[in-house]
Amino acid sequence: MNGEVRSVAWVTKYIRDRVQLDPALRRIAIRGEVSNFNVQARGHLNFALTEGRDVLLCFAWQDDFLTFPAFKNGAKVIATGRVTTYADRSIYQLIVDAVRIEGVGDAHAIFEERKRRLAAEGLFDPARKRPLPPYPFRVALVSSKRADGAIDFVTRLRALRPHVRVVLCETSVQGPNAPTEIVGALARASQLDVDCIVLTRGGGSFEDLFAFSDENVVRAVARATHPVLSAVGHTVDQQLCDFVADLHAETPSAAAERIGPETEMLAETVARYARQIRRAINEGLGGRAGRLERALTRSKLGDARLFLLPLTQRLGDAEVRRERGWTRNLQRVRERLQRASDKLARFDPGVRLARRRETLRLTGANLDQALRFARLRFEQRLAGAALRLHGNDPEAILKKGYAIVTHAGRIVRDPSQVPVGELVRARLARGTLAARVEADESNGNERIG
Repeated sequence: MNGEVRSVAWVTKYIRDRVQLDPALRRIAIRGEVSNFNVQARGHLNFALTEGRDVLLCFAWQDDFLTFPAFKNGAKVIATGRVTTYADRSIYQLIVDAVRIEGVGDAHAIFEERKRRLAAEGLFDPARKRPLPPYPFRVALVSSKRADGAIDFVTRLRALRPHVRVVLCETSVQGPNAPTEIVGALARASQLDVDCIVLTRGGGSFEDLFAFSDENVVRAVARATHPVLSAVGHTVDQQLCDFVADLHAETPSAAAERIGPETEMLAETVARYARQIRRAINEGLGGRAGRLERALTRSKLGDARLFLLPLTQRLGDAEVRRERGWTRNLQRVRERLQRASDKLARFDPGVRLARRRETLRLTGANLDQALRFARLRFEQRLAGAALRLHGNDPEAILKKGYAIVTHAGRIVRDPSQVPVGELVRARLARGTLAARVEADESNGNERIG
């Protein structure tokens, strides 16, 4: 190796001194088109002057900026100042202290004209925008896999929502062929089985991002079959595709935070629904058992046949409703658990979701076991009630050798109700006897007519 070895600091100082000591760069007026216009929080101004593909970064102190005429991106200006270097970023820049406006640049003029025309067509109307699905599991990413925006989006999404699967629809994101490729990628994304489409790339100059303001790209976003989330560059870099998209995010990382709930929150929601279903089923069974118990407690045994008939009918109706209710509730529980389990298993959110799915499976098994136990217990109660009712059936009592004695159409419960010598009727299990009262031997006293 020939020559002396220099340090980085020596090289940066050498270049700075060369630039600052060059008389041609101490005071210079430069014509160009304004791009990346940005006022800092402290009032200083950053922008760029462009000419074709050449870019010169510019900086103005707040005191100087306040004396400039009003201008914005796309303006053709003559900026006067001195050229210096910024060693922290290894860049050269123009420190501007005066600005004179000449006109509007072609690219920005096209942007404004196209924006007005497409807005008049209603493409930017909020009423036509669709909401993102609340629980997305598959997302089509339209971008370049090497773009900073795509990398930021995927990194942030995997950190917060690992259950969401990303399907990349590859396309270039700048250059003369970019608009055609982006339109094709959006068409492919529309054919996929996904929940939404994310269109993104990192920041850049106005010219670098201009592909996303191409009219064909804007119309392709508008006719996409899935909701489109656009995150092109950063907030100050907003392009026409951001206006037509169903939702606009300030940055690619912010777009990842708009894709449904986080994985942990989703798993907690599924578990909460399972608990609510189980509680509703238990409360429903307890209510039915309580109503049956109260009915048995309040019942009065008058005319046994009239008493047994409605109870028998109610028992039959209750059994039908019970079967239908159990079947319907159990089916709902199984369907909800199955849908949640299928989605989580389909997109493999990782070990944490695998444990959640196992918990859901055990919950379903516990619910089935609880339902079977509740059903058996309910059937046992019904059988016991039917047995008690059958034991109080007067027909069954008569078959044991007892008789129902009546006098003048009323049941005789006390001998004093019938005078000696009167006729009574004794209803047996089969047939009826007519008899005359010969004596009353109740209370140890004999009453003879």
